[in-house]
Amino acid sequence: MHAGRMLLVAAGLLMPLAAARADDCQAVADAYDALSTAPGYRQVTMMNGSPLLEAVVVGDDMYVKDGAKWRKQSLGPGMRVKMQKSVIPSAASLKDCRRIGTETFEGREAVVYDYTPPPMEGAGPLGPQRVWIAVETGLPIRMTSEQQKTDVSISFDKIAAPTP
Repeated sequence: MHAGRMLLVAAGLLMPLAAARADDCQAVADAYDALSTAPGYRQVTMMNGSPLLEAVVVGDDMYVKDGAKWRKQSLGPGMRVKMQKSVIPSAASLKDCRRIGTETFEGREAVVYDYTPPPMEGAGPLGPQRVWIAVETGLPIRMTSEQQKTDVSISFDKIAAPTP
């Protein structure tokens, strides 16, 4: 009987942890969903500390910097949401979600989460990633991945389409 009570107590202690993880995954999924509908943003991706990609998204258009020039790619209505859902279909597709705490990144207070995204077709399993979600907006402002050696910063202020 004593062992049975211990099991029930242990189960009761674990249940809040499982619920917190589900909420953590939902917070991460919600942030990426919000990014896919944001009016515009600038994304700078570094790999191994060197610039890899700079992009600006305004509405349904994406501008990618190629050397000193910008290339425009029209995505079409709803395509950003569709692309995001192909990467993270739902909170349930994320694994090992865990709220790390709060940090300030580029002057903005953010809640930091670790998570593992679902495998991408043709890319195989992806390793753990980290995302900083701005407290004020609920939008991701930084993402890192040790496996891919990437560090992505995202800004939303004063976004304008570059001249291609």
